[in-house]
Amino acid sequence: MLAPRETPREGVRSVTDDEVQHFRTKGWVVLRAFYAPWVVEGVLERARARMGEAPLTVSRTDPHARMPNEFNWYARWDGCSHHDAWIHQFSHSQALARGAARLMGSARVRFYFDHVFVKLPSSSGGGKTPWHQDLPHHPLDRQGALTMWAPLVECPPEMGSMRFLGGSHRVGLLGRYLNRRDGVSLVDENPWVLDAHESSPPLHLRPGDITVHDLAVVHCAQENRSTAPRWVYATQWLPPAARYTGAPNHRTDGHGLALDEPLDHPRFPLIPFESTD
Repeated sequence: MLAPRETPREGVRSVTDDEVQHFRTKGWVVLRAFYAPWVVEGVLERARARMGEAPLTVSRTDPHARMPNEFNWYARWDGCSHHDAWIHQFSHSQALARGAARLMGSARVRFYFDHVFVKLPSSSGGGKTPWHQDLPHHPLDRQGALTMWAPLVECPPEMGSMRFLGGSHRVGLLGRYLNRRDGVSLVDENPWVLDAHESSPPLHLRPGDITVHDLAVVHCAQENRSTAPRWVYATQWLPPAARYTGAPNHRTDGHGLALDEPLDHPRFPLIPFESTD
């Protein structure tokens, strides 16, 4: 029999009713000890081997090549499950899909994307992640998608754990602010959002803890003030009925998706699972 580390399909626990309620009310939630320790260790081991101890971005055209980090302050390995069979077993597992679907309130769920995201220390050029919503940066026609964000190392607030504005996923889409080059942030043009929605407290996350957030919730992260990189693995999930708008996006470009149709493509599979209810 293979050890659990070699078969990572069951490396998550169930989501509780209280966690579901918090997520649907606030648009974000912390799931403590959600991933098994050996899952975190396995993803981190593979990410370091692919990206290097001083992490560089993995090329999207050659998954065995590294390239300079586009924005200097973070490194990425996009779509890592498509290039690593062990990560794929976990990211496309029934257990993980079941948790995403339960939070989403859906009978089924579509895998969208995964990546390893490494924020560099501020002493190495790392900076803040400004207040923003994720959804305006994706070619999707509706809300309901979510991100499962898992630190692979201990992540105290000074390392740049995320802050969320509770309930802000209900305000509609406020625009594209991530990686803007003019320095204008979401709260510069929408200052009212800070008064209307309470910010989550500084979070101290340990390996195995994850945060989950709706792609429409307003969130940010401070710079990494530690001396070590902040390694994170994230998966993104879609409601099955979400449709493709045709907007350019490296996740969806080149896959022949039909405009105004669901993302029915092997790259974005519906993950089957049996309900535990």
